[in-house]
Amino acid sequence: MTAEEVVRVHRNIFYRSLINQDYEALADLYANEYMLVRPDGSVLNKGAVLHDLKLGGLTFKSIELVGEDVRIYGETAIITGERRTLACRNGAELSSRIRLIAVYTRHAEKLKLIHFQGTPLPA
Repeated sequence: MTAEEVVRVHRNIFYRSLINQDYEALADLYANEYMLVRPDGSVLNKGAVLHDLKLGGLTFKSIELVGEDVRIYGETAIITGERRTLACRNGAELSSRIRLIAVYTRHAEKLKLIHFQGTPLPA
């Protein structure tokens, strides 16, 4: 596992799948134990996240990762950085900036996202 591989999966699979609403690719990327901690502190598991994305009226127009730092510990990688997002929820455009932590692990030769958490940054 390399830092470049982890960032490539984060951008090209995770972010691209969110933008393209490719829920199959997301289901494959998320580990069964996946946990999302939202900026408001609420926690969702893999099934709840996929359900929310499908039914929640949220679409992503763009997602950008900047200032990322990847630390690797054996078969686990931790990404920290800033995510800039332009999205729509029920017709209303939303712009956000968060400080993120994403945790990946290698499972059966594939990287799996096991944890994602974001903290809002000032506008």
